[in-house]
Amino acid sequence: MSNNQIDDINNSIYRYLNMREHSKRELLEKLQRKNFDLKKIHECLNEFSKKDLQSDVRFTESYARVKFNSKKGPVFIRASLQIKGVSKDIIDNALSIYSDDDWEKNAKLALNKKYSIDKDNASLPTGKLRLFLQNRGFPFKIIEKAVNDYLKI
Repeated sequence: MSNNQIDDINNSIYRYLNMREHSKRELLEKLQRKNFDLKKIHECLNEFSKKDLQSDVRFTESYARVKFNSKKGPVFIRASLQIKGVSKDIIDNALSIYSDDDWEKNAKLALNKKYSIDKDNASLPTGKLRLFLQNRGFPFKIIEKAVNDYLKI
């Protein structure tokens, strides 16, 4: 049974990683739901990490890029990655490639997509625009600049 379970765990990890990158914690949680032995799960996950088949760094870079491209802010991305068990240092490194200008541009693009340019910008309540960007995970400083630029204040 021992080798059989290790094979089953390894096969499950391969399947998950073939679909997309996963953090170590995501894989751990998925494998625990299958009622595998916790010690064996850790052994298998460590082997995958040693062989660089699973990497929290690679997962974080990929996740941050996808969320950045879908116009999410750094607060949202950071919180999501923390929930997925990624360390603060790895998150900081992944987000460091984006400057404040990149985040501002992304926030403005999100506003332009949500609120068509055809509408009269002056009639939009600034609170609504700020709340929209806050919900997407942008920090206050970026929100203020993006809203002011959007409304041409």
